[in-house]
Amino acid sequence: MLSTLRFRTAVVGTTALLAAAGGLTAAPAGAVARSPSDTPPVSQAVRAGPAETQVNAFFEEYRLAVLGEIDDSPRAVRQKYLSPSLNLGLDTWAARSGADPVFRTRSIPTAWSVREVGAAPGYASVRLGESWGDGTTRDVRYTVRLADRRITALDDEPPP
Repeated sequence: MLSTLRFRTAVVGTTALLAAAGGLTAAPAGAVARSPSDTPPVSQAVRAGPAETQVNAFFEEYRLAVLGEIDDSPRAVRQKYLSPSLNLGLDTWAARSGADPVFRTRSIPTAWSVREVGAAPGYASVRLGESWGDGTTRDVRYTVRLADRRITALDDEPPP
């Protein structure tokens, strides 16, 4: 009986340790285990650098503003994250194109990913990959001034 009690204690202790370390998870019956690649793009910013984190925060907040899910207007979100000259340029672009100046289209992306792709003294370049439900994708390069984390440029990526 004593050895059985020690075994149960060891199993319970090991199970608790694994669960606390994230090595053991429970899922409801019929649930499908997800691989890290199935994680929504938004969560990628958790381990990202400051430029990636800033672009992800801007894009997520801007998207919520366009959807009407937060109190701020899309313009207010742009003013919070973007340089004044970029905002002016986006207003001009939107007036000419009739499309959303950040999404570069009239529809709202359903998913996105961010990845730092370059750096210059004081600046970082981040590629934001936008995805729509129909399978359409677009890459846009953001330039972030590292001193104040202001986004200073937004450029469509050239085709590969």
